[in-house]
Amino acid sequence: MGKLGGIIIPAVTPFDENGEIDFAALRRNYEAWNKTDVAGYMCLGSNGEFRMLSDDEALEVIRESAKAADREKCFIAGVGRESLLETLRFIDRVARENLPIDYLSVLTPHYFKGLMTDEALIGYYTAIADHSPLPILLYCAPAFANDVVISAEAVKILADHPNIHGIKDTSKNMLASYMAAAGGRADFEILSGSMSTVFDCLDLGGKGGVVSAANYFPQQCAEVVRLYKAQGREKALEYYRDLQALIKKTGARGSVAGVKCCMNLVGLSGGFPRKPILPVSDEIASEMKEALCAAGYEIKEA
Repeated sequence: MGKLGGIIIPAVTPFDENGEIDFAALRRNYEAWNKTDVAGYMCLGSNGEFRMLSDDEALEVIRESAKAADREKCFIAGVGRESLLETLRFIDRVARENLPIDYLSVLTPHYFKGLMTDEALIGYYTAIADHSPLPILLYCAPAFANDVVISAEAVKILADHPNIHGIKDTSKNMLASYMAAAGGRADFEILSGSMSTVFDCLDLGGKGGVVSAANYFPQQCAEVVRLYKAQGREKALEYYRDLQALIKKTGARGSVAGVKCCMNLVGLSGGFPRKPILPVSDEIASEMKEALCAAGYEIKEA
């Protein structure tokens, strides 16, 4: 089983201009990423546009990604659905594939926001963990989930389940609370869900994060964790600040459309977002190019 820690790429799903999944581009990305020091991959998170896929398409993306990923790296597949029943059904479909998957990530259900109480979420995740043959990760991403947040009290309870192994936190302010509630527990890791909070995670005793910037700056993001461990906080912080400044000028602009644009510019295969998501404007793309060139990157788009 791949270990949770380091920098994990929440891999994009490349689409062509017509919105069809570009599996050749997907495989090219994994081939390039496998050569870097990233610790693993999360397939079909928010950057994977999993809400834009049918279940059949999602299963095919998981299948192709798991086969393309380096087995020495951690592989996580996103499987969360709005209802418990549909989530269990999809987990069963994934499990029948017998793919080299280390963990299943489950985003909070959120359509009925006001009904997503601690009791409801604890029941949802407990039932999934009881049912799943693969280890489960909680996924808290309020910006993509109608502002639904798993409380620290709920995480403390769920962290005691033997088949729940961690949480990816993409909230703005829950990381420290999660660390206080469940940090340091055996076989349960709390991972940052954003490059902007990775350093906070490391300072709090965490091991890294699942960060969108690693789609286009995989080695650079991995270097932050390596420096922190090998040369200490101050050396890592200096490097991190420079990298974060560049991220804000490039792929952080325009959500997943910006991530894909920046990937295309540095020679990876972001492809297009699936409509109704639009590519970033020509103006933003041009400004990204300028920032990359100023930082010494060669523009490699076709």
